[in-house]
Amino acid sequence: MKTQVLLYYIGALIFGGLGVLTFLQLEKASYKIEAGTFIIISALLYYGMVALYYRSRKNTFLTVNLVLAVLALGGIFFNHVLFGTH
Repeated sequence: MKTQVLLYYIGALIFGGLGVLTFLQLEKASYKIEAGTFIIISALLYYGMVALYYRSRKNTFLTVNLVLAVLALGGIFFNHVLFGTH
């Protein structure tokens, strides 16, 4: 089995399991929609990154990873500015 196919199967198991747990454990529909949206976006990013790694140059993959890391760190440190405080 190719590594790319294995990564696709692993991703399907992870995100499928997250989806099942979300709908079994959450009670409000709004929470389910929010969690489901997050899982779908995360799955698309995961499969996109796997495809990018195998179909393009490694420099492109590393650049996209760097951009995602900077955005994640920015989201952590500027969370109160982006979403307000409570």
